[in-house]
Amino acid sequence: MTPADLPFATSRVMSDPPAPLPNNPFLQASARRVNSLLSAIPSPTRYLEVGVETGQTFFEISADFKTAVDPKFLFDRESAPKGDSIEYFETTSDRFFCNVKRDFKYDLVFLDGLHTWEQTYRDFCNTLLITHKRSIILLDDIFPSDVFSCNRDQVEAVMMRQFMAGDPSNAWHGDTYKIIPLIRTFHPLLSYCTIITDGNPQALVWRSPQPAIASPILREVGELNMPALDYLWFLRHQESYNLMNEQEALALVIRSLQLG
Repeated sequence: MTPADLPFATSRVMSDPPAPLPNNPFLQASARRVNSLLSAIPSPTRYLEVGVETGQTFFEISADFKTAVDPKFLFDRESAPKGDSIEYFETTSDRFFCNVKRDFKYDLVFLDGLHTWEQTYRDFCNTLLITHKRSIILLDDIFPSDVFSCNRDQVEAVMMRQFMAGDPSNAWHGDTYKIIPLIRTFHPLLSYCTIITDGNPQALVWRSPQPAIASPILREVGELNMPALDYLWFLRHQESYNLMNEQEALALVIRSLQLG
């Protein structure tokens, strides 16, 4: 199957970007971080975003070639930018990774899809197959803000927070935080750090001959009991997420990959 066989694969620049959506500092942080990293990568830069939804982050990214993937885009596709340098796939990430064959590797991939560790880890592993030794992966929703935000059900998370804590916040991250112990345990040649300032916490992952993380969190295979990795487990192990401010994290990745 070729890109044209999947829903809404497009080409040729013809229209203006869609009207801007209300400001969201978390989304702005994503675009800022991605653009900072892309500016250090030699051209042509290739960018993939999984979980595009409204497109607010995607349309702010400056890359030579961009790919958007989402089961249901929440923007007007007719007025969205078009061209040889941009493409859209309104399909699941599983189908995209399985059916779309690339003759190149992506330089930076932003994973912001389904908020479950199973799907996020599957997307992550598939991403490793379409990236190169100096590529960067940005993971969203990796650091829950409270016990409610790591509920796998978004509606239930918000309702329980309001009912039990009287907090009207709609913060929700799901249990994607669980893929960090998987990366640390089963991908010893990868390094990662987690940005916890200046917007939504996110993790950066890259290949490194000398990983920044020396030992696994899960020391025995028998410890791989994913339901046991609850919010209390997260609180006990959050330092193992290699926490940094945004400036430190971006500088570390650029320095480690000898970019810029």
